[in-house]
Amino acid sequence: MSEELGRMMVGAGQSDITPPIGTELSGYFHTRISDGVIIPLRAKAVVVGEGSDRCALVALDLITVTAELTGQVRQLVEAATGIPGENVMLCATHTHTGPNPRRGGTVKRNEAYMAELPKMISKAVEMAASNQRSCLMCIGTEHEEGLAYVRRFRMENCSEQFGPGGSLKCEGPAGPTDPIFGGIVFKEEITSKPFAVICNYTVHIDVTSGNKISADFPGVMQDTLQKIYGDDLIVLYVQGACGNINHVPYLQNDPFPRSGVLKSEQMGRAFAGKAMAIIEKARPSKTTAYGTVREILDVPKYPKNDAVVQMRLAQARAKVNSTSPGGAEKSLLERYDDYSDEGFDKREIQAMRFGDAVFCGAPGELFVEWGLEIKKWSPFKFTFIAELCNDAVGYIPTFEAFLRGGYESTPIVSVRSTPALGQMVADANFRNVRKLFELK
Repeated sequence: MSEELGRMMVGAGQSDITPPIGTELSGYFHTRISDGVIIPLRAKAVVVGEGSDRCALVALDLITVTAELTGQVRQLVEAATGIPGENVMLCATHTHTGPNPRRGGTVKRNEAYMAELPKMISKAVEMAASNQRSCLMCIGTEHEEGLAYVRRFRMENCSEQFGPGGSLKCEGPAGPTDPIFGGIVFKEEITSKPFAVICNYTVHIDVTSGNKISADFPGVMQDTLQKIYGDDLIVLYVQGACGNINHVPYLQNDPFPRSGVLKSEQMGRAFAGKAMAIIEKARPSKTTAYGTVREILDVPKYPKNDAVVQMRLAQARAKVNSTSPGGAEKSLLERYDDYSDEGFDKREIQAMRFGDAVFCGAPGELFVEWGLEIKKWSPFKFTFIAELCNDAVGYIPTFEAFLRGGYESTPIVSVRSTPALGQMVADANFRNVRKLFELK
């Protein structure tokens, strides 16, 4: 039966990218120095296709990917494999128990580690390119609710904030979640065990916390699936549009722990179960077309004298004389004077097709509403979001979020690009997916 199905050349590989103990961990406004390792960090790659048209999707156990790192990896991959650099897509899982790849900020970057990181990442792609084999690609989705929650809340005065606490009455969660867990499964025959799986879901990876290095629940998910399908299985986790989504069941009497190793294990095993259901049920893709396209946007910086900036600045200054400003407010006060809004930044929006599925990239922490809009207008049967893709612009909120407040929509601190970036990303993906849909 499998001989009647469309086949394609696919390879998978992974490499260790764990930084040395003592490296500062990224994700918070205070310093955390790593003192151990729970789950090693990895670069995981899938290479699809043949010849100079091959494409590589790379998932990294990092908090983000920078344009600088993307450029370095693409150059190494092209030199080693012949895969064009622009055919390589790098995505971060967004683990908060890993190193800081960005320059500047409150968390010190390990420069010695960063000098070696591009080579370590390229090694995973080189491995995938060297072991390509003819296989089937099966695609499916599962509905998942109960592990991802909106983390912004509407308050009684129409403002919105991270979490429901404080002196104001909370009226409820300010937005939707995306309950679709997606999977792409690669196996040599329809009855074979998979050798690679790409998983996609929408929830912040800030579960384990603490001072130990960890890939968080994606690492647990791979370890769990390997017990079923073998130690050679490689599982890529591609993060969805989770800028305003996390794992905490706010306003609920939930008996499970809200953070820590046990919580990451719970989530990893649950997601492994969803992946198993897809592995065992998903039908082969009706087409084996593959490819990637990208669009380079000229993105204005957030205007310094914008009304929202001045409002948030006044609020932060008022707290100095009465209460202590929050972390984002304190950073705004520290950064405002030296911030320049002149010029434009080049931002890449990339999409990559795998048969009946497409990954739509966003160069930052995209709000779920934008992800749902991209999915709504996509012509593909399976549309997955790949945030933190190839670049690190910060948060990409909705228009409404800026006036209503909250950490994620703090100008200059959490958001450094124009408030219109969300629409620019959605529209670029609108154009990209239509180009890919025409591939045969």
